[in-house]
Amino acid sequence: MGRRSERAAAVRFVRYQPVTRGALALSPAVRARAPELRVVRPADGVDAEVRAVADAAVRLVVEVLAGTRPPHQLSLVAVPGVCRELSRRGDAVRRGRRVVPPKVLSSRLQRPVPAVAEVVAVVVVAGRVHALALRLQHTRGRWRCTALETTAP
Repeated sequence: MGRRSERAAAVRFVRYQPVTRGALALSPAVRARAPELRVVRPADGVDAEVRAVADAAVRLVVEVLAGTRPPHQLSLVAVPGVCRELSRRGDAVRRGRRVVPPKVLSSRLQRPVPAVAEVVAVVVVAGRVHALALRLQHTRGRWRCTALETTAP
C-alpha cells in the first residue's frame, strides 16, 4: 500500500581514510603510469556556460558546508534533494562552531555526455583540505547540481 520509493541519496558524505601509512606512499617500487598529454583548445568540449555554472556551484556548496552561506541559496544551482540534504547537514555544523572562510584550491570539469558535466574540486573547509564531487545535468534549459559527494564534515 504505502511503498517508499527506493531512490539513491542526492548527497553522500564520505569519511576520509588514508590508503597508505608512513613512507609506503613514497616507495619507488610502486609507479603509476602518467596519462598521455594532449593540447586542449578552448573550443574542445567545455563551453563557458558549463564552466561558469560549475564554478558557482562548487563555491556555493563549499560556503554552505563551511556555514558562511545559508543553504536556501543553493536552490539557484541545485535540485531540491541536494538542497534539503545540505540544509540538514549545515544546521548541525553551524551550532557552536567557529566559522572559517572556505577556499576552492582547484577544480576540474569533464563532460561524459553532452547533457552531463562532472566537477571535482579540492577545497578547504574549517581549515582542512577535502574533496568535493558534483554532477551537473542540463534539464529544462539550465544546468543543475543533481548529486554531490564530499569528504567535508
